[in-house]
Amino acid sequence: MQYGDEREHTLREVAALGNIKATLHLAHSGVNVNSQNAMNGWTALHWAAHRGHEHVVTALLRSGADPLIKTQKGQTALDLAANHEATIAVLRAAVGGKIDVSVGPEPALPIMPTYMQNPDLEKTWLLPEEFSENKVENILRKQKAAESVKDSDQVSPSTATTTAPAVEEREVLVYLSNRQDENLLGSVYLQNQSIETAIEDIKKELDGLPDTFTISRHNGKVSIPVNPKQMSKRLLDIFRNEDDVLVVIASN
Repeated sequence: MQYGDEREHTLREVAALGNIKATLHLAHSGVNVNSQNAMNGWTALHWAAHRGHEHVVTALLRSGADPLIKTQKGQTALDLAANHEATIAVLRAAVGGKIDVSVGPEPALPIMPTYMQNPDLEKTWLLPEEFSENKVENILRKQKAAESVKDSDQVSPSTATTTAPAVEEREVLVYLSNRQDENLLGSVYLQNQSIETAIEDIKKELDGLPDTFTISRHNGKVSIPVNPKQMSKRLLDIFRNEDDVLVVIASN
């Protein structure tokens, strides 16, 4: 069994709570998605399946989660998803009929983990670096960066040297056809480059893209097509808000 560090525990926790944003962030940051709890052998996929979070199950499978791993009781994710039809369908498609429900679902837990009884509400929707335990560190880092900029501004013109500006980067969620959890292709970290260049990076990183497609920006309420004339604009000129995601639409 593969036991892990604190970030792997956090991955299991956010998967159990249905936080797809944090799940993808941790999975794409190199956290072992197949790490198992030392006590019960549960992985993030086991938890997501048990709780019926089919969108998180889909994201974990696309990030390399193994649906054949068993818990200490011999249960696969499919066993634990027995009461959630949509999740079962996702897992059956992933295993291709290799396994069936054998052990059965988990009964009501006699001892519920603290983070399930009294969940940290921040962890149901925030990214890991936004959790309270990291806020002080982030504030100090920003203050230090601001002081560095201030100090550099005070350098006299005669001694000043050209310094490369900090590279802006953001995580962009990519959906196929429309903004539905089951259509989430994944997330990509993109610099503030031209949208045309960003699309090339997306093609390199994500599977499941159509051969030819157009893109739209969905702001959480409505999908707004990105016009071909806007392709030379920088990414953050168009995708400005935290709720903005990129939707890929197959061309006819």
